[in-house]
Amino acid sequence: MSETGDNKLNLLNLERYSKPLILVGGVLLAICIAGGMANKDDFYRSYLVAFLFWLGVTLGCLAVLMVQHLTGGQWAFIIRRILEAGTRTLPLMALAALPILFGMKTLYVWDQPGQTDPAIVGKHMYLNSGFFTARMILYFVVWFLLVHFLNKWSRQEDSHATPNVWIRMENLSGIGLVIYAVTISFASVDWVMSIEPRWYSTIYGMLFMVGQALAAMAFSVTVLIWLSDRKPFSESITPTHFQDLGSFLLVFVMLWAYLEFSQFLITWGGNLSGEIPWYVYRMRGVWGAVGLMLVLGSFALPFFLLLFRHIKRRKKWLLVVAGLILLMRLVDMYWMVLPAFGRGDAHLTWMNVALPLGMGGIWFAYFTRQLQRMPALAIHDPRMEGVAKHAAGHE
Repeated sequence: MSETGDNKLNLLNLERYSKPLILVGGVLLAICIAGGMANKDDFYRSYLVAFLFWLGVTLGCLAVLMVQHLTGGQWAFIIRRILEAGTRTLPLMALAALPILFGMKTLYVWDQPGQTDPAIVGKHMYLNSGFFTARMILYFVVWFLLVHFLNKWSRQEDSHATPNVWIRMENLSGIGLVIYAVTISFASVDWVMSIEPRWYSTIYGMLFMVGQALAAMAFSVTVLIWLSDRKPFSESITPTHFQDLGSFLLVFVMLWAYLEFSQFLITWGGNLSGEIPWYVYRMRGVWGAVGLMLVLGSFALPFFLLLFRHIKRRKKWLLVVAGLILLMRLVDMYWMVLPAFGRGDAHLTWMNVALPLGMGGIWFAYFTRQLQRMPALAIHDPRMEGVAKHAAGHE
C-alpha cells in the first residue's frame, strides 16, 4: 500500500456512532450533575474516578506511542494511528480537569480550612490550592507539547515524506518518556495519593504509568479488532500482528502485578501505623471483594489466557481479554480512590458507574473524529517496510 488515498480508513459506518455517543454521554453527565446538586461528595468522587480512567487511556496512548518511536519496534506500527488519535483527545481531558479544581475542598482534606493535623500542616507548602492548580497547568502544558510535536511530525511524514523525520520523533520520545514519568509521578501524588495525606508509596507513580500503558494497549487492541474488517486494516493485518500485541499485553499485565505485589509486600511488611491503614480499608467489606476481583481479572485470568499462542492470534478471544483488562482498569480506579473516603466506608453508587460511562461516550466520539484526520497507516515511514516482512515471516 503506497498511496495515501488508498490508505484512508473508511469510517462512514463509525460516524453514525458519534452523535448517539455524544447524546448519551451528555445525558448521563447532565443526570449526574443534577444528582451532584443533592450529593456533591458522591459526584466529585465519581468524577475523579472517571477523569483518572479516561485521562489514563489518553496518556497511556502517548506513553506507548513514545515507546514505539524510541524502540522502532514493529509490534506497534499497526496501532500507531490509533495511539496518535488517542493522544489528540488531550484537549478534551484538559477541559475535563476543571471540575477537579472546583471540587478540591470536597476531595482533599488538606484544602479544607481549620486543619490542625501535623501531617497536613507540615505539607502545606506543597499541598495548597494555588500550587496544586499551577502544577496541574504545568502537567497539561508539557503533555500538550509532546502530543503536538509527535502528531505534527507524523503529519509531515505523511504529506511530504520528510527524510528522517522519524529520527526527530525518536529523539523527542527518549526525552518525552522521562518527562512523562516525572509528571505522572507528581500528578498521581497530587490527584490521588494526597486524598490520604498521611500515606505514601514510592511505587505509586510507577503503578499509574504501567496502568495507563496497560489501559492504552487494551484499548488499542480493542479498536484494532473492531476496525480489522475495514480497509486498509483488512489488507494489512495478519494473526501475527495480534499475537505480537497480545504478547505485549501480557508483559504489561505481569509488570502491573509485580508492582502491585511489591507495594503490598513493602507496606504490609513495614506494618507502620501511617501506611498499613491504606490496605486495611481496601481489604474489608465490599472493597475486599473488589480487590479479589482485581487479582483475578487484572492478573490471573489474563495472564493464563495470554500464555496461549492460539488465543492471541484469534480476534474474538483477544477481544475478550483486552475488554476484560480495560474493564479492570476502571475497577482499579474505584479501588484506589473510593476507599480513601470515610476510612473505607464509601460504597459503590449509581453515579460511580454513570459518570465514567458519560465521560466515555463523549471521549470515544471525539476519538473517532480524530481517527479520521490522518491515514490509517504511516505509509512513508521507512520502518513500515519491515512490518509486512515480519508478519509474513511468522505465519
